[in-house]
Amino acid sequence: MLDDSLKQIASQIAASESERKELAKRLRFNSGKIEYPETLEKEVFYPVKKVGIDCAVAAVDGGIAGEELHGFDLLLMRSVGVVFEYKESKVAVHKYFPSALPKLEYDVRSGLDSHDVMWHKSLFRLRGELSCAASLIEKHLPAYMLMDGSIAPLLSDKPAEESEIRPLYDEVLGEYRRLYETAWKKNCALLGVIKDSRSKRFIEIVQKHSENEPGFAHTGDTNFLFFMLEAGERTCSFSYSSSPQKHQILKDLGQWADRILSFYLKPVKEDRPLRVEFLSGQKTFDEIASFVHSLSCMHKAYAYPAILIEADLRAALDGDEFERAYGGLFTRLGAGSSIMRLRRNMRPFR
Repeated sequence: MLDDSLKQIASQIAASESERKELAKRLRFNSGKIEYPETLEKEVFYPVKKVGIDCAVAAVDGGIAGEELHGFDLLLMRSVGVVFEYKESKVAVHKYFPSALPKLEYDVRSGLDSHDVMWHKSLFRLRGELSCAASLIEKHLPAYMLMDGSIAPLLSDKPAEESEIRPLYDEVLGEYRRLYETAWKKNCALLGVIKDSRSKRFIEIVQKHSENEPGFAHTGDTNFLFFMLEAGERTCSFSYSSSPQKHQILKDLGQWADRILSFYLKPVKEDRPLRVEFLSGQKTFDEIASFVHSLSCMHKAYAYPAILIEADLRAALDGDEFERAYGGLFTRLGAGSSIMRLRRNMRPFR
């Protein structure tokens, strides 16, 4: 049985869910009656058609493992690209880049503080994924490249100016620009598919033009859009930021800052909406939406492109791979203080 505290929490959650449902109904009812200057289309939501797929589609994901040791931090990373060649919406040929099981990449840093450790791990993975994606496009010329996550750096990825990880961030920015340029020159539509977005950009847009609606203040985009969108619908498209050239991250991307757009798509009834990011000018909004919808509506309760699932499975690292790397270093270095594991990772009394 639930104790009183959990019962109260359950009641609060149920009340919030009910409020979001009612708010979503009102927004659908008022669609077309309120203008949203920040969006790139007139209506708030649009139907999406399922289409046949007859082209090469690529996806890239990266897996990472690591541990903070007494004297240094050790990271292992693998980036894998997958290419599916579709014929009449079925996979006729599949390929991997650079291979089905690429060699691991390693990175070691010493003397990092807790913030630097977090930035190091994220940026090391991003650098590998972005480089893999650009090189894959150059070799295999897919019509679409899908990234697992955003096609722009996140605020949490940007180190402080004085951080010793800052040069790695600058390298990652260069890889982002290289990926954009390669995709553009090779006529490859670059898409980011975010399965668990916590963004509030859409909510910020509609809240600005909705008076006396307190329910907007306590919800994220997907949490609200789960109720507003029907299966096979998307939101209108909108810019990544209201002021890209002043945005703390986008301004670092130069000319590409204004060209990163987004919408939300709900492929199936029982799963949450996906956030889709893309570069403007490569495909129409409807073409991108229909493409992602067609790849993502195969399972009634898990809406996500199969090619991204395959990339994730290929890139994932298991604990044994880190243990083998650590064991190899231990054999070479011996039981010196630098290679000692932190106490929190040993705990012999548990």
